[in-house]
Order: sequence, then structure tokens, then C-alpha cells
Amino acid sequence: MRRLLALFAILVLFLAACGNDDESGEETPPETTVATEEPAPVPTPAPVDDTPAVEEPEVDDPEPAPEIEPTPAPADEATPIPIPTGEPIEPPEPIDFSNPAFSSADKLTTAGLGSMFFGMTPDQASQGLPTLWTGGPEDGTPRCYLLAPANGPAGVVVTVFNSSIERVDITNASITTRSGASVGSTEAQLHELFGERLVVSPYADGSGNSIQYVPVDETDVDYRVIFETDGATVTSMRAGRLPTVAPADPCT
Repeated sequence: MRRLLALFAILVLFLAACGNDDESGEETPPETTVATEEPAPVPTPAPVDDTPAVEEPEVDDPEPAPEIEPTPAPADEATPIPIPTGEPIEPPEPIDFSNPAFSSADKLTTAGLGSMFFGMTPDQASQGLPTLWTGGPEDGTPRCYLLAPANGPAGVVVTVFNSSIERVDITNASITTRSGASVGSTEAQLHELFGERLVVSPYADGSGNSIQYVPVDETDVDYRVIFETDGATVTSMRAGRLPTVAPADPCT
């Protein structure tokens, strides 16, 4: 029993000692860390280049370029002047106005009259006839005007359109077509000669007919021969290229 009491007393004393240590309130100071300085790096010395220096070769001064002498320009050669031979120049033969430019031997076709063809200039046509023209732009306009051969015959009028002969009007009964139609032919004769190739257009006033001969060849599709009648006989006829040949009056 005494041993138990002694052990109990020792235990009480031990617990009292531990309680005093917890309530003392003293804080344990924190540990201080001291920074250690690192030693500065020691610079490494640069390697020494033991390669011997290479000497550059000496360059000689360049030789001056040779001087080029300019080539002299060739002298102009004089153009020889032709020496006249003394032979006289024959003047053109004068036009014989006693003969008409057109006659009964010249036939009216879709291509022209005699040796005058549509598409020729007046100068080209006059050389082949031969003839001189009367009339000109002063009697019309620069684009469309009328001409007539100075040496006849009467009743032949040429229309110039855009500088070329495009139409010829005939009122002279001595000039015929290849088939023989002319001023004075009857409408019945025209139908006998040309048949279905004729296109008849009556006048609005009923005074006659305009009868067109239309070619069947494709090369002549733009050409016409047109007869104007009083309802019975032909009063005038014309040939030429469309559109110039179509109206009754030229240059309209």
C-alpha cells in the first residue's frame, strides 16, 4: 500500500512539472540562415593565334586601253542627173468627137454598157471609150452626181456614187440589151424575152409599171436591169448595182 501511494505521489509531481513547461510562453527563436557568397568566376585567357600572317601579292597597274580612231563617214555620192535623149514625147491622140462614145453595138447588161463597167472610175471609163465627161459634182454632190459623154449619144446618163460608176440610164432607142429589149419595146415582148426572171411593180398612180430583170447567177445578185413603162411600152431603162440602181431617179 505504501508503494502505491509513493508511485501516485511521484506521478503527481511529474505532471505538475510538465504543465509548467507548456505555460511558460517562451517562443523558440527561428533559425537564421546565413548566405554563403560564391566565388567570382576567373576569366579564361583567349587562345593565342600562332598562324603566320599571309602576305598579299602585289598587283601590277592595268595597262591603258588602246585608243580607237573614229571611222570617217562615207562621202555622199552625187546622184547622176539623167541626160535627156532629145526624143520628143508623143502627145495623146485627140478624141474623135465625130464618133459617139456609145453606139448600137454597145449592149446594156447587168455589168455595164459596152466597155464601161460598173465599179470603174469616170477616168477609167473615159480612157476605154474614149470620151470626155460633161457634168460632175457641181451638178450634184461629191458623193453622188451625174455625167454624160461629151461626144454623145444623147439619152445616156451615168451615175457616179462614192467615186465609182454605179448606174447608167438609157432613153436612146438605138441602145438595146443583149436580148434586144430597148426603149419602145412592149411589156409583152419583155415577158417573152425574160419570162419568170421579171418582177413587175405597178406605179401607185396606175400610170405604168416598173419591171425588174433579176439575174439568176449568184455573182450577179446585186445587179439589176430595170424597165420603166407607161403600162404598154418601155419609156426608159437602166442598169446598175444595188442600191443605187433601185430608185426611179438617180441620186435620191
